[in-house]
Amino acid sequence: MTLMKSVFGGLAAAALSLGAASAADLVKFDGVTAQGGPTAQMFPIFVAQEMGYYTEEGLDVTLNYSKGSSDAARQLAAGNVDWGIFSAAATMQAVQRGFPLKAIMQIYYPDTFDIVVPKDSPVQSMADMKGKTIGVSDLAGGEVPMVRASIVESGLKEGSDVKLVIAGEGDPTTIRSFEADRIQAYAGAKRDLLLIPAQGIETRSITPDVIASFPGDALSVRAETFEADPDLLVKFTRATIKGWAWGMANPDKTFELLKTKYAAASLGDNPVAGPFWDLVQTYYTAPDSVTAHGTFLPAGWETYMSYLQLGEGEQKALAGPVDLGALLSDEIVLKAWDGLELPK
Repeated sequence: MTLMKSVFGGLAAAALSLGAASAADLVKFDGVTAQGGPTAQMFPIFVAQEMGYYTEEGLDVTLNYSKGSSDAARQLAAGNVDWGIFSAAATMQAVQRGFPLKAIMQIYYPDTFDIVVPKDSPVQSMADMKGKTIGVSDLAGGEVPMVRASIVESGLKEGSDVKLVIAGEGDPTTIRSFEADRIQAYAGAKRDLLLIPAQGIETRSITPDVIASFPGDALSVRAETFEADPDLLVKFTRATIKGWAWGMANPDKTFELLKTKYAAASLGDNPVAGPFWDLVQTYYTAPDSVTAHGTFLPAGWETYMSYLQLGEGEQKALAGPVDLGALLSDEIVLKAWDGLELPK
């Protein structure tokens, strides 16, 4: 039996379990991700759709795409979608701007950004970047808060000590910037960083250890949704956890499904598709201290929040602290795990 037949067989079984239920009986529950299009990073959502886990919970789930974390947070706050997956920094910034969001599940445990230099560079740490330039994908990109925190952590100042310039997304523009010595380091999504060695420049990370411990993206909803319909959130989270579990237990089948259907555009002809899928699985691997996948590690958020308040002017991502006790909640994830039998 082929993978596609096997996967679709699971979906058909799920549909039969609903009897005569029609699409009209399902509750629409649409979301948005910080990803600009379908990528392997959203595999728990795709697997849950493919295997019928959302349908089993009575949900009709659609995933939409944004221009990044800030845009995704705005879409959620505006009520254009019911849930969103975006960076911890964007989540805290949205709350500080007066949008009452609730983070209900840790999606990626490690941050998905890094700062690299060519392997043979004399730069050994961020402290060595004084007088040098870091390339980024965009000055409003998701990597920028992490880069600015790294600069401050290293005792440097943006502008006078270290400059930030736009230098592509790990593509030929980034390579030319390195070769012309326009940049001496590059910061971006780890998936984009995989492209640099594939184009002939081996790299190594110089991200400070404390910065590398920042949390990754979280699943957030509006506070009104959290208060009004927690059972709906439990259903969605339970199905998503099942999608994560099946994907992690069946990495080869999941990779094939992503390449041929859900993320074919970003994986099909990608020369680093395999390494990227390996990387994605590390995003979804929780530290040993986590007993229920999806629960938060507030200490990491606390550390990130403190760094986001450093710097001056536009470099200061947060004007002050936010109430993490009110923002982060494990309630939905723990209810989703209660009595849950994971697929194999």
